[in-house]
Amino acid sequence: MIAFVVGFIIGFFSSVPIGPINIAVMMKGLSNNTAQGLMIGTGSGWMDFVYCAAAMFGISSLSTNPHVDLIFQIATFFIFLAFGIKTTFFKIPEAKLSKNEESPGFKRYFLLGIVLYLSNPSFIAYWITVAGIIHGYHILAVSAYNNLFFALGTGFGTTGWFMVLLELVEKQKMKLDKSLIEKITRGCGVILLIISLFMGYKLIS
Repeated sequence: MIAFVVGFIIGFFSSVPIGPINIAVMMKGLSNNTAQGLMIGTGSGWMDFVYCAAAMFGISSLSTNPHVDLIFQIATFFIFLAFGIKTTFFKIPEAKLSKNEESPGFKRYFLLGIVLYLSNPSFIAYWITVAGIIHGYHILAVSAYNNLFFALGTGFGTTGWFMVLLELVEKQKMKLDKSLIEKITRGCGVILLIISLFMGYKLIS
């Protein structure tokens, strides 16, 4: 149980720094698509579990096929470009209650979270480093049980952060007028466009 708690804390705080996944989740919250944002965050949490488990169990060499990396980078470029264009130039959905947000294709946002995560190859290096610290400093006893529950904790911690982030966005939304929310959302769209241009530059350079 201690392994799970330690993993949860590390997973939670590792996800706090602002990045593409955080921006994508915030945009969904501001666009009144909280559940979709949570699914993106859950996809990211799942990959934290997978990568952390691989590192903790000593699998430090996941597939690093350059062609696979390139495919994920290209896919992420187009995803961010599409999100940026849609959010910056198209009408933002108005708040509405939906009893069936789990519509056909809704789970694609979980897959989107996975794709965004896979587009950053530094994550596996990060979790290998974390695993090295955990084992090297004997923070947890070396056992399959601790490895598994530590990895589970990181996944739940990551998802927990995105739940907190969406809750913060939802609360702040209540204090903001509609025009300011739209400006913030458009601003996030511009940021995504800038990120996509940077990704495109990296792809062709």
